[in-house]
Amino acid sequence: MIRNFFRLPLVALFFSLFLIQNPSFAFEKDATNHVITMSPGVDAAHTTADMRSAMSFLVSRPDKTTPWTLKLNPGKYVMSAEVRALNLQNTTITSADLSNPAKMIKMPGWDSATSAEYLLEVLMSKNINLTGIEFYGQTSFATNANPYWPDQGVYFGSCDTVKVDRNKFYNFGNAALRVATWEHDPVVGVHSFNTTVTNNLFNNIYQTSTTVQDNIHGATAHYVMENNTFLNLRGSVKFASRTPGATDVHVLNNTINGGDHFGLEINNFSNFEIRGNTITNIKSVAVDIYTAVIPGFPWGDNFTIAGNTLKNVVRGIRFSHEPGTDGIQNVPTNLVLDSNVLSNVTETTSGVPAMAEINGIVNGVKVTGNKFYAITNKKYISITQGSTSVSILNNSVDGVAYGPQSTTASK
Repeated sequence: MIRNFFRLPLVALFFSLFLIQNPSFAFEKDATNHVITMSPGVDAAHTTADMRSAMSFLVSRPDKTTPWTLKLNPGKYVMSAEVRALNLQNTTITSADLSNPAKMIKMPGWDSATSAEYLLEVLMSKNINLTGIEFYGQTSFATNANPYWPDQGVYFGSCDTVKVDRNKFYNFGNAALRVATWEHDPVVGVHSFNTTVTNNLFNNIYQTSTTVQDNIHGATAHYVMENNTFLNLRGSVKFASRTPGATDVHVLNNTINGGDHFGLEINNFSNFEIRGNTITNIKSVAVDIYTAVIPGFPWGDNFTIAGNTLKNVVRGIRFSHEPGTDGIQNVPTNLVLDSNVLSNVTETTSGVPAMAEINGIVNGVKVTGNKFYAITNKKYISITQGSTSVSILNNSVDGVAYGPQSTTASK
């Protein structure tokens, strides 16, 4: 009995030391309810290893059609390297307590330039939800608004059906969130579909983006960005593609307040709706739509820009359909500019109107019901000569009808 009495504390002590030194005990797996619950590890290396281990299980689990959830308990998940998931399916990654979000943070000394750029990469995956987590990059923009390209947040590459909801992104020198076709995808063109980005906060970031890293893959299609808030935007909320197939995007009811460059920046997309957004305090163009500097292909059909409020911006709305680098330029159709309110547009040097369709003709243009207030250069609407089926009706300047109301090409 005496031997057993002394042996039990020794065993307990050994087991306690084992728990401290082995980070694999930092998460729990509930196979019955299909949940993994994590807490931060003892340091950045252990936290990263634990999260990679949990993600590896989720990727390789045999019941991939059964939804699983990775829950992160409250705390700071200081990461020493990225977490990557390839072929992840039917998975929700979320804070366990949405009122006290988990925080994923690049550790001090993380070298994005020589190591991984992202905190989280999800590739060639399907049915993924990212909910209620805070992400922190390493760029303060303390002295200027210049990008730091290697510092990125979350990447969904060649994924189908992704929901990004109620997250917060801070201090990223490049894309806080990138949704695009992965450069190693065997499918050429656009192979990223059905993304919904809602109710997120982006603060002190360079951009969100759909740009890819090569010239044979495209951006994304069937994308909804709604009810998000962007503060201290250093670059833009950017949608850009290097191949055809980027289509069907809806940017709805977002707030962009404070931008050192653009508000919305769009290259080479079609079937694009920009509605109900408030864009204020932008140092360049609030909504800039133009051809990327690449070989040309058809883009620009069916743009609707309606019901937006643009205030305290240098320039308002610019739709510029230039030729590609090879001289190819199609003629897009159906541009609608309706019921937008533009105020305190301060452009004085270029003479470009507050609402301008330039550098290429468009067949089918409706400029209706827009309101202009305090436009510094007193230039309001311009449509490229030669565009067809142009209607400029029911617009006003400083509360007075702007006319003549007609189908002429330029005002």
